[in-house]
Amino acid sequence: MKKITNNNKPFIPFLLSLSLFFCQPELPKNSAEQALLLAGISSGCSTLDDCFDRYAKTTDEGVSLQVFDSSMNRIYARQNTLNYDTYKPIASGSKWVAAVIAMRAIDCSAGSASNCGNLTNNRCQASGANLSLSTTMSQALGWTGTYATVTLRQLLAFTSGLTAGGGGGAGQATCIATLPAVATDTQKDECIETIRTSSTGTPGALFHYNSNHMAVAARVLEKSCGLTWNEIFTSAIVTPLGWDPAQAVWRGNFQSASTSADGSLSGAYGLSISPEHYSRMMSALLRTGTARSASADVTSFLTSASVNEILNDQYGSAKIGYSQFSAFGFQWQYGLGNWRYCTATSNPTECDKDLISHSIGINGFYPWIDRNRRYFGVLAVNNIGRKNGLPLLPASSTSLFFSETIRPLIHRLLGVN
Repeated sequence: MKKITNNNKPFIPFLLSLSLFFCQPELPKNSAEQALLLAGISSGCSTLDDCFDRYAKTTDEGVSLQVFDSSMNRIYARQNTLNYDTYKPIASGSKWVAAVIAMRAIDCSAGSASNCGNLTNNRCQASGANLSLSTTMSQALGWTGTYATVTLRQLLAFTSGLTAGGGGGAGQATCIATLPAVATDTQKDECIETIRTSSTGTPGALFHYNSNHMAVAARVLEKSCGLTWNEIFTSAIVTPLGWDPAQAVWRGNFQSASTSADGSLSGAYGLSISPEHYSRMMSALLRTGTARSASADVTSFLTSASVNEILNDQYGSAKIGYSQFSAFGFQWQYGLGNWRYCTATSNPTECDKDLISHSIGINGFYPWIDRNRRYFGVLAVNNIGRKNGLPLLPASSTSLFFSETIRPLIHRLLGVN
């Protein structure tokens, strides 16, 4: 692997902001590895390999990093203990997958996508019309009152007004994680009704990051398509992209290997997948709808319009009600199931010039796309225990810091600014 010198200091202001915001109870640490991480922060790393090796020593279960260009050439790849094909929970990395599932259901039902399986033409309908981002809860779920006008777009963009248990923070209704295995329609509907009746937000007025929006979105898909979440998932992604149906599963509690709880409403956090398989879906977002299976391209996996909807700013007129990033000054935007981060958030034109789209998980799983520079990366870790990290930094912030540190090195490898 070509060695590239990085004369830039690590993204220290970013790290300091994270350390001030992300606090968690003190856990046992490995002091030697903690010192190594601190040394890396203060002195920087000089090559991609150097950065990777330092980061790997701080992880709970190992790490893999893959970087692909727009031709699906893997221009950088390293793995340490955690292999490319190892299935692990991805926490909020699931949100991007859930958004792709929704757009696949829309495209397939409209007859504009390929390899649709059970999601055939006109399959997914609400009130006699094909499912779309404009489908309302009145049409799909029969809701009345305040949340009847909520749209599927607002659910996937977290602007529906459905709050977390009636309060702030990124929580969720308890029933999402406690649905019994193979939950009945009645049990799912009761859970969704709990979300509706306990919410206090105004549809379209606030961006509120929590799991409730996507739980309702999953139920909209089930009812509109007349299929279970797993059946939709299989047709939308598992079969066309060659994911392992025995391991690519949704769990109500992603920190547990138990499948005793139903994960059909856990689109915000519940998927286990391998980073290699996740990259097949990512290729469609970078390549305007053309995904990748094990051995060939999957054309018309998504329409170009659907890719744009997923990656575009979806705030609309909404203000930020709750975002884990806004507390330290980054007014990050949000698409459908993914964050939009740039260095000039107050200027949309300038933001688009240096835009990273990502869907980071609380365990540190971090997939990101740079459409301007035409590449994407998948950083795979499962750092729930936080054995060797810094006391004030959860796994998600350490992954963000690592990725910001190596991005200039990737850009030089690609020969772009």
